[in-house]
Amino acid sequence: MKLSRALILAVAALAGTATLSACTQDDHDLPTLGGPTTAADSDLETVAKTYYDCMTDAGIDVELQQNGQGQLAIVQFSSTESVMWRSPDGSGGAMSTEDQGPADQQVINDFFSDPEGGAALLVGGVDRSDTYAQCLKESGYDERAAYGPMQADPAQMEKQVAGNNKWAACARENGWPDVKDSAVSVDNSSWPTILLPSTITDDQLRQLLEVCPNFDPAQQEKMQQWWQDNPMATSYPDDYLPDPSISFDIPSMSASHGPDWVPSAQDEADMERTGHLYDILYEKMDEYYQQHSG
Repeated sequence: MKLSRALILAVAALAGTATLSACTQDDHDLPTLGGPTTAADSDLETVAKTYYDCMTDAGIDVELQQNGQGQLAIVQFSSTESVMWRSPDGSGGAMSTEDQGPADQQVINDFFSDPEGGAALLVGGVDRSDTYAQCLKESGYDERAAYGPMQADPAQMEKQVAGNNKWAACARENGWPDVKDSAVSVDNSSWPTILLPSTITDDQLRQLLEVCPNFDPAQQEKMQQWWQDNPMATSYPDDYLPDPSISFDIPSMSASHGPDWVPSAQDEADMERTGHLYDILYEKMDEYYQQHSG
């Protein structure tokens, strides 16, 4: 299955930390990231099995997978139909057997911009949200906890820091002196990310991205050719510097929420506003993939 690139980037960031697997347009593996564990490690497999059984009994296709610690704790959707899911905390993802066009991307954007928030699941266009929410509640399954600590190549993380900090220096030179460099976390609990202040407006973000682009189409073309020429590669070329990983310093969006979480009016406003900011952040990237899809 193909994972929607733009969606995963946007949704992972909405959750306040990169927590999901991601694929490039050519489906090459990238680091799998996990947030802080919220359940005892010994309980992860039991929780996952309870959630798996609930979903399977309801006729929703899922499969159990091992996390980086060898625990059978991850429950992944395995339907042959398109799937979109949104966890109570706003994180989630989408999988499709077809290439995504502009109309499909709009459906995805609408799904994740729902001001009501909460758990939601569409399988082949059929709303299975009630079942999904109930299975999450009964089992206590938490996707962040299931993935466990980050499993990432330290060299890739160092490259990401270099890409981030090059962009951060540009931001500081162009009106945002308080933007800080990123660094590899001591416990590898989070992917290196540049945080922009919560006060930034849509217009200010667009102006900043004009002088400090966060996506390089020429580099993307070069990388796609490199993957074609090096199909057995498991890491990036030595001279590759990734595009920056950027998020927004909005405290209410970075908090961890359980399956019973009900967003407040402020939470809903933050989600809507952050969604607009991410739409702007990935405009150029989305345009590129729409032009090169199919």
